[in-house]
Amino acid sequence: MPTHLLNTKLASFPEALGAANGPVVWGFQKFDIRDFNKPFTQIVGGRYHTVALKNDGTVVAWGSDYLSRGGATVPSGLSGVIAVAAGDFHTVALKNDGTVVAWGDNSSGQATVPAGLSPVSAIAASGSHTLALKTDGMVVAWGSNSYGQTTVPVGLSGVSAIAAGGYWPTGSDWGTCDCRWKGSYSGAQK
Repeated sequence: MPTHLLNTKLASFPEALGAANGPVVWGFQKFDIRDFNKPFTQIVGGRYHTVALKNDGTVVAWGSDYLSRGGATVPSGLSGVIAVAAGDFHTVALKNDGTVVAWGDNSSGQATVPAGLSPVSAIAASGSHTLALKTDGMVVAWGSNSYGQTTVPVGLSGVSAIAAGGYWPTGSDWGTCDCRWKGSYSGAQK
């Protein structure tokens, strides 16, 4: 995992990994940056919380558990993590055994990991939906489907990368953008 991966979307503040892999946060934020002296490999931002993956495979989070939805409350004992993703109020972690752990707001099912999901090679989250890329190139999506963001196109396979935007996910098929499936907003196809 590259040490420069940042994913700040819908956050109230910008963040960066410092020269010594410590987080630097600026702008409108009043959050306690806990454990910031530890080296991080990834930082992701939700709407009101930030999650950082430490070099040792553990996760720290800071910010608001807005409306007690829990996105900034890391499950006790979580370890072996190789990637993290954050939606508005939920967080997702990919473990080194290919399993996925999710926590926080589950009002649309976005923190309920589907049974039998593993093995997974990548995760993405945004708004109230979550994506997983399985090692066989298949995409699994769950959570809110208000804009079709969890209706994976029939026949989509061989996907090599995923991303989750506010209301629409993107799958990449062998390096070529495959689609932003079925999501439309304000009458414009996205």
